[in-house]
Amino acid sequence: MGAFSELLAVVLAAHSVAAHDFDVLRHLGGNGQWFRGPEVTGISSETPSGCTVDLAASFSRHGSRYPDRGAYNGWANLSARIQEGQLSVHDKSLSFLSSWKPVLKFPDQQIAQLSTTGYKELYDMGATTRLQYPDLYDYNTDFTVWANYYSSSPRVRDSARLFARGFLGPNATELGSIYALNASDPRSWLNSLAPSDLCPAYADNGGSPQTDTWANIYLPPIRKRLNKLIKGSFQFTQDDISSIPYLCGFETQITGTKSPWCSIFTESEMLQYEYAQDLRYWYGTGLGTDIEKYLMLPVLGGLIQRFVDGPNATYTDADGTTFVPPKIITSFSNDGQINQLAAAIGVFDNEPQLPANKVLRERLFKASNFCTMRGTISFERLSCSSRGGPYVRVKLNDVVYPVASCQTGPGRSCPLKDYQSLVQKKISHAGNFAAICNITDPAVPRDQKSAPFFTNTTLPFATLLKP
Repeated sequence: MGAFSELLAVVLAAHSVAAHDFDVLRHLGGNGQWFRGPEVTGISSETPSGCTVDLAASFSRHGSRYPDRGAYNGWANLSARIQEGQLSVHDKSLSFLSSWKPVLKFPDQQIAQLSTTGYKELYDMGATTRLQYPDLYDYNTDFTVWANYYSSSPRVRDSARLFARGFLGPNATELGSIYALNASDPRSWLNSLAPSDLCPAYADNGGSPQTDTWANIYLPPIRKRLNKLIKGSFQFTQDDISSIPYLCGFETQITGTKSPWCSIFTESEMLQYEYAQDLRYWYGTGLGTDIEKYLMLPVLGGLIQRFVDGPNATYTDADGTTFVPPKIITSFSNDGQINQLAAAIGVFDNEPQLPANKVLRERLFKASNFCTMRGTISFERLSCSSRGGPYVRVKLNDVVYPVASCQTGPGRSCPLKDYQSLVQKKISHAGNFAAICNITDPAVPRDQKSAPFFTNTTLPFATLLKP
């Protein structure tokens, strides 16, 4: 074999290894920490030649966190059952079980709070955003961020605060303002980062019954395989099996070290779990729902109107207060809202409904690629010297996704006016939001049809916080 042939063989072998390099942490659906999504659309994330970004916006989930109380109680119950079972195992991947305990050292203080990995994700996001758009922020000037108030935990508000610190640096407390919108206040109807909070008809059922159907197909074989490797009175239940990838993701980001739970599922089994997560979001709050898929449309409409108004627009409120919004518009909410927004933006409009009895392998919709902790759906307004504009393009965890019915602009972007028309048609198709939500509270403003909170800092349901 000649030198060139030997070199070619080495390159091909390396490519083959890379092609089959499987990272379990990138297939955990909503239970994994943030990562830049895979290049599934073949579109460069670089700004198209001849174009500039003159406005940018992002909607992000809170950063990585400690488990909620219910999940932690499940961990504690599993650990107690393992200890009582006096088990022995026949596979090294399970050798940690006999001594395993939940990794939270101070659960009463840590439950539902951001973890250290969450801190890092948000600081990094702030600094990275500042570097990504150097021309959209003037040094040492005021900067505004928005968040869902989310009374169950401060993690969404804290995510906004940490982002602002990463973006603004040492002067964050002086320069930064976070407006936390109380989505439970009747006055916030359709004008918050969680419109579903005021929608009585909203019901996130976790994707049932489709998720139940799939669970009863893919989990029993895994349970049978693993229980054969255990001796003693302990045996995994089906619920235990479904929580193994969850434990993998949470323990890894809490400790900063890859959890031993990550080595239990095979690659095929992990992809089956990932599909279960897709079913959970598609049929729980996404395009497989009747009501939930519409609820972030007014918010999207409000953002796009801000894009249409342009980067230098100034707004005046009823009390005469003027506000010049930042050219980098940043907001934080929860995974349900991120997935509802994903259903609205148009990139998945041509996707088929996900079957519940088998994995749809060739699918664009994968919750792992955008609904992670700190998962982000972002928008860029493009002005292009040779092709006019403006245009809009959509990114999910930093990867460009073309709008299914509108991709005629540079880099398969969509003309902004066309995109606004598409969103308005979706809002019109949804119909009367008060009717579909079965609103009966007389305090809810029935004539509200859009979400202009990005252009108004005097809303009575907004709480001003400092980084």
